Amino acid sequence: MQFTDFAPYIRPEVQGCPDFLLERAVRDAATDFCRRTGVYIAEPEFIQLVAGVSEYSLSIPSGTELNHIVDIYNSNTALTPVSYTELVRRLGNENSTGTPKFYAQRDNVEFYVAPIPAEAISVRVLYSLKPTASSRSIPDTIGKEYREVISHGALYRLQFMAGQPFSNPSFGAVNRDLYEKEVGRTTRQVKYGFSGGSLTCKPREFI
Repeated sequence: MQFTDFAPYIRPEVQGCPDFLLERAVRDAATDFCRRTGVYIAEPEFIQLVAGVSEYSLSIPSGTELNHIVDIYNSNTALTPVSYTELVRRLGNENSTGTPKFYAQRDNVEFYVAPIPAEAISVRVLYSLKPTASSRSIPDTIGKEYREVISHGALYRLQFMAGQPFSNPSFGAVNRDLYEKEVGRTTRQVKYGFSGGSLTCKPREFI
């Protein structure tokens, strides 16, 4: 779903808003929504861990960034998430190897495991994504399911802009409150697995 597809739901409340500002507001709202709720869950990625190697990269689709790793499983055993500093401490002697029990997310692509694998094993990685600063779309599953909340997020950003013909702080405050309420609700759904929670989407190339 293109960010410009949100225009019919937003433009009536921000007459005179340039197209580029409207698109940017939608992208900012969608990115913030995905970042805070973790709602965009990609299909699990299976990664082959190599003996003697602790650092690995995820295959993140173009136009997206890694939001956070949700889980890493070795067969039916979940690895425990720790901070990168804690993981380095647990690595200790670089010659120490074994079955990985811990992982740490270092940046928008890479993660590390500890202990260093003693042999090749396959792990399943589940992670959430968010749009990049230059992307122009989100998956239809996200855009259609959360069109209303993303529209509220875009609207309050535009209505809080000072000195614009569409500036309207009073309405902006209302839209901000509606947006924050839905962010909180969706975050709880994702965390606790209520109906309407996180969506698992097949990764694709964004533009």
